[in-house]
Amino acid sequence: MTINSVALDPLSKTKPISPFIYGSFIEHIGNCIHNGLWCYKKPNAPLVQDIPLLKGGVRKDLLDAVKKLKLPILRAFGGCYADVYHWKDAIGPKNSRKKVQNLHWGVGTFGTIEGLGPDIENQFGTDEFLTLCEKIGAEPYLNVNYGSGTPEEAAEWVEYCNGPMDTEYGRLRADHGRKDPYNVKIWGIANEIYASWEKGYEEEPQDYAKRYVRFAKKMREKDSFLKLIAVGYDNSEWNQEVLKIIGEKWVDYLSIHRYLPRTSGASGGQKRRLNEKIYHAIMASTPLIRDYVLDTWNDITKVLGSDTHVRISFDEWGLWYLMKDVISTNYNLMDGIWTSLVLMIFQQMSDICPIANWAQLVNSIGIIQTDPDGLILTPIYLAFKLFRDHTYGNVLDGVAVECETFSNKKLASIPKRENVPYIASNATINEAGDKIAIILVNTHFDRSLDISLKIDSVKINKEGSLVTLTSESAFDFNTVENRTKIQLTEKKLSDLSEEMNLKLNPHSVNVLKLSILRE
Repeated sequence: MTINSVALDPLSKTKPISPFIYGSFIEHIGNCIHNGLWCYKKPNAPLVQDIPLLKGGVRKDLLDAVKKLKLPILRAFGGCYADVYHWKDAIGPKNSRKKVQNLHWGVGTFGTIEGLGPDIENQFGTDEFLTLCEKIGAEPYLNVNYGSGTPEEAAEWVEYCNGPMDTEYGRLRADHGRKDPYNVKIWGIANEIYASWEKGYEEEPQDYAKRYVRFAKKMREKDSFLKLIAVGYDNSEWNQEVLKIIGEKWVDYLSIHRYLPRTSGASGGQKRRLNEKIYHAIMASTPLIRDYVLDTWNDITKVLGSDTHVRISFDEWGLWYLMKDVISTNYNLMDGIWTSLVLMIFQQMSDICPIANWAQLVNSIGIIQTDPDGLILTPIYLAFKLFRDHTYGNVLDGVAVECETFSNKKLASIPKRENVPYIASNATINEAGDKIAIILVNTHFDRSLDISLKIDSVKINKEGSLVTLTSESAFDFNTVENRTKIQLTEKKLSDLSEEMNLKLNPHSVNVLKLSILRE
């Protein structure tokens, strides 16, 4: 039998982890904003009363839960909806805002799914979103309307957000109660515009790139310090042609999106299946994320060179099992483990992919689910919280894992793989170099695994702690009936050493927190 072991050297090379890899995303789809972030139907839970722009619409329990998540970046208002969104419909006095049909999710094929594309009453617009970002400490990321909008409309939005009061739209913002600029620096130009489902669909990359530059120039006239994101794709011809035409001057990030099990976004059927075959396929799928980042980076460097400032924004990623999940869904422990594995990849690759946004934040394929009486904090929420609260800002290069392996069968877009390791590990370290958090994931479906852990080059304090995300079954959910079935647990340890044996529960994510003894 293979001996399961993890070895690391805290004095090995480190890379800083971009905090923006722990981001999220909201869109006018399903119950994400409509009766999610903004309550039109009043819940039994109390609403915020002490923040004027959020008063009477945002739930206090939801705001508190999002604050505790420590989101570093939040993207809005799409997604596909971005290319039909006109920002002026959602500013000014709430009783004068324009109510509109959801022209992406509420029409055509999508409109046949009840609840998917609610009409937009626009009570949650630019000022509400940017106020929310300030209250939770998140950097805002706005996606402009390329598909049905104009460069001028986009530039006016920049001026509304960032312009001084002596400009037309800066003055309008002040008239609406906000004198100081919001200083929004991250802006996307279009969303998935390569796709036939998108309003303003561009079949040829050169057509998108040429029009993109018109947007970029108009927007930078209003604020020369904007960081601009162009639409990337899992197609090298598209990526490279777009970058050749745009050039480095007008772009800072190339965006990519990926949902599993299907790269197209969703699988058919009405009921989610749960079995061991699906579990193993999901656990084996994370290299698809890693390889997509590497392929995109190769496209960037092939055109712009390895010393380019342009990076990747993985601004939509997540699990999407059924089409109806985009109204409201729930996630189980398996999904939280998968999320942890992907976050570990982003930790390792944040030098080339410094932004990643889980799609989405609330209800619609969301990590937080709302109901009239309370919240469900899914295991994906708990995975994000585990990483935000219990890991550090630098990832160690020198981590070696040897362990037992498994094989999986093909599932939708997930291919069959052999020799997939049961154990995954990252080690993170603080700036001072005296605290380590070792992430240890056991993906075995039903068996605990004993591992030997060896820490080289330093002496370890005997006292530390182990924080764990697990449950009786990999398919356990938090539910309305039992909101806290799955929780993060922390156990104090007092017998740690440089060489030790640990038992990892099946289907578990563990963070071992250690401190280094200084001589």
